[in-house]
Amino acid sequence: MQTGRPELTPTAVMAGRLLAQRLFGGSSDLMDYDKVPTTVFTPLEYGCVGLSEEEAVARHGQEHVEVYHAHYKPLEFTVPGRDASQCYVKMVCLREPPQPVLGLHFLGPNAGEVTQGFALGIKCGASYVQVMQTVGIHPTCSEEVVKLRISKRSGLDPTVTGCG
Repeated sequence: MQTGRPELTPTAVMAGRLLAQRLFGGSSDLMDYDKVPTTVFTPLEYGCVGLSEEEAVARHGQEHVEVYHAHYKPLEFTVPGRDASQCYVKMVCLREPPQPVLGLHFLGPNAGEVTQGFALGIKCGASYVQVMQTVGIHPTCSEEVVKLRISKRSGLDPTVTGCG
């Protein structure tokens, strides 16, 4: 494996398809390894796409990166009274408007579905402004992404306390 290239079957399939198109179809498209969505299917799923906060800071500098984040309580945790203290979402953006999204990290139920859904937007260059203008489907876990308003830089408590 080359550094920074995920060892995932769908990534290998896409890279192979793009190679075949370059060799036999006249294409010049290359694999974009920066925006490969992935999920770890553990009891509490973790999904991510794009850059981590650390990678974004290394590439762009701390002063050029804004990170929005929240702890949230999924609806399916409410009735059984499950501990939601580990459910967390983080969006890594460039700081200058319109704040292109560099990465999304999601820890909670259905992380694979949430990550896959936002991966296309990130691949297409979605900005924080565009994500905030997106209407969330209520009540879903993915709705938490379009409600991200608290930046790490602000120092405010990122715990979501209710609808909104």
